[in-house]
Amino acid sequence: MAEESMASNGQQVSLDVTDSKGRSSVGLINRGFFDIDNTPVSESELRAWFISAAAIYPITFGGLSFFIPLIVQALSAGSGFVHVDHTIPCNTTSSYTCDIYFGGAWLDVTAFYFYNVAIATAIQMVIFITCGSIADHRDWRKSIYLWSSLLGGTCCLLFPVLIRNDHYIYAWILTIIITVCIGICWMLVYAYLPVIARNHPDFLAKVDTAEATKDTVLRELDSITNSISSRQFVWMYVAALLGMAAMIVLALVYSPSQPLPETYALQIGIALFGVIWLGGALIVRKYLRARPGPLFPIDANIFTFSTKNVLRTIKKANQMKQLFTFLIGWFMFSDSFQTLSSVAVLWAQSQLGFTTKDSLILAVEVPLAAGIGVIMWRKLQEYTKITSKTLLVIQSGLYTIVPLWGVLGFIPGIPVGYRTKLEIFVFSAYHGILLGGSQSTCRSLYAQLIPPGSEAEFFSLYEITDKGSAWLGPLVVAAINNSGANKLYSMVFLAAQFGLGFIAFSLVDVKQGN
Repeated sequence: MAEESMASNGQQVSLDVTDSKGRSSVGLINRGFFDIDNTPVSESELRAWFISAAAIYPITFGGLSFFIPLIVQALSAGSGFVHVDHTIPCNTTSSYTCDIYFGGAWLDVTAFYFYNVAIATAIQMVIFITCGSIADHRDWRKSIYLWSSLLGGTCCLLFPVLIRNDHYIYAWILTIIITVCIGICWMLVYAYLPVIARNHPDFLAKVDTAEATKDTVLRELDSITNSISSRQFVWMYVAALLGMAAMIVLALVYSPSQPLPETYALQIGIALFGVIWLGGALIVRKYLRARPGPLFPIDANIFTFSTKNVLRTIKKANQMKQLFTFLIGWFMFSDSFQTLSSVAVLWAQSQLGFTTKDSLILAVEVPLAAGIGVIMWRKLQEYTKITSKTLLVIQSGLYTIVPLWGVLGFIPGIPVGYRTKLEIFVFSAYHGILLGGSQSTCRSLYAQLIPPGSEAEFFSLYEITDKGSAWLGPLVVAAINNSGANKLYSMVFLAAQFGLGFIAFSLVDVKQGN
């Protein structure tokens, strides 16, 4: 039997429930104490939250995963020299291995981009640690999202200003700013997820029944969280497809002429992604409720508050074993699939002679497969009734096949191992199907493990873990490329990362974590 007690100020609802074995337990249903604005989520607000992610996904996926790496590599190669002889200008019309002189050293142009990612990641880490939990207060979750969107979107609009190959350094700087702003926005989109789920009408309807037990409440929260998370990913992939379609039309109708860089059509496309980002931010500003947190403590130092909270959270690792086990898996897994995308597209461009149109096909293929994957994995979960944890273990295990296929390229005389364009297209579709489902599943599972009322703080930890590993892959890949070794060694590293993520996810006990 469910027994409710409400404080006189209407700020807390305590639900005394029993689990499936009849053991008494107290759960907090956050309709007031943790959620100051406990208004049930409307359809317009839910759509605005979907748009908050859909607006930044074209630049996240199409921009940072595909086109910006191509732009930075092409601009730097156009200003670079052949790796074996630094007196011969780089010829980018065929397969190439070229270097540029930067910071007092010669750097492989692919390594140059990955060092760029590592620097952006380090900056993100500092911001997440020093500012993450601040967003849990007042209406800062929404306002920080809007200001970050304004800065990041504006930087996207500046890409067409880069009209010469020697402007690669400005592309490098803009990429860092965009990457940091996107990271902040994703942290805040994630932080809204548990709040939206707790105040979703379908969840509130199930909780308010006399038959509610701890197990049924947690199962319903798992279902609602995964459902709305999956729906948001569908919106994201639709937005990415529309963005890619616009990019394809642009590439077909416009061919840049000298002295403009060969990637100039892609640079215009990045500006288009910036327009989408800024337009989405306007919709978020109008329709997404701030869902404010408590006032910022008067006696707290705004410059050290978040850092102290993060350190305090890390010290609680022994009390939150399941959450931190998940984060270890996420540390490995997130870096693997993010680095994989960039490694594949740059390998295809420099080693397999991928043209801009080939890359555009990839950029459409992956989000299309990912959108199908989100629906497919969601339907599979509904049909089989498997938990989000089990689903994630399956997905992470299947992901290891992608880099392991590349390892086959070390075997002399065999025609496979990412030696042909066809392999890239086939495994890009496979990657997309897994990408959509696993991202949604990771986020949904983590949302169930964090303490209510600290969403931004713990999703900043989620992003810290994500970005804390995001320097690792690019740095290792950059070192491999810069050493002159076979670039397929990157696949060995990625296979090991995927494997470690699979092991960690397998060890998570969700019920104990709840």
